[in-house]
Amino acid sequence: MVGRWAKKSRILREYNNKIKLSRGCEKCGYDKEAIHLQWHHVDPSTKYKAVAVIISEDRNLDILNKEIEKCICVCKACHGKLEMEK
Repeated sequence: MVGRWAKKSRILREYNNKIKLSRGCEKCGYDKEAIHLQWHHVDPSTKYKAVAVIISEDRNLDILNKEIEKCICVCKACHGKLEMEK
């Protein structure tokens, strides 16, 4: 039996993956698998928590959406390049 919190996290993870796939990488256009897409905070000073942490700990759709609004979707390769530019 799946617990209430585990079910909520799964639903939010699926929702998050759909958003990532619909946007794709904003740098190179990759949009094949959600596991290879990540959220990059444009302004790190506005970061509440990592999106994955919100999904697993807060389990709140409103908080998740607010955090995603602060980010761009990028593939792992482009995310690494953005982090190197800091």
